[in-house]
Amino acid sequence: MPKRILLIDDNRDVADALAALVEFEGHQARCAADGHEALLVAGLFLPELAFVDWRLPDMSGGELVDQLRLNPALSHTRYVLLSGHTDPDIAAKAAAAGFDKCLTKPVRLEDLLACL
Repeated sequence: MPKRILLIDDNRDVADALAALVEFEGHQARCAADGHEALLVAGLFLPELAFVDWRLPDMSGGELVDQLRLNPALSHTRYVLLSGHTDPDIAAKAAAAGFDKCLTKPVRLEDLLACL
């Protein structure tokens, strides 16, 4: 069954490439380049899954997930950290921030698709 997927990354090329991949798999995708845009898009698009970068220009991915979780319409959205951040404790930080899963860039296609 097709899913609505939001890709949040300040690198538009990365977000667009991932959007093309998930659309090729039959899903709907939208992209956002920062936290404020993500809040707007998520409120309208109501994604079932969001891939979120850790470092955004206006807030951290953790701060963004906190704000997204305040919206009752997004109560069933799953959040996956997708970051190139090299902190060895990133998975623990992601879990503490409310992410459901943590993936690192460059992401393997099979790992990305397993989240869908």
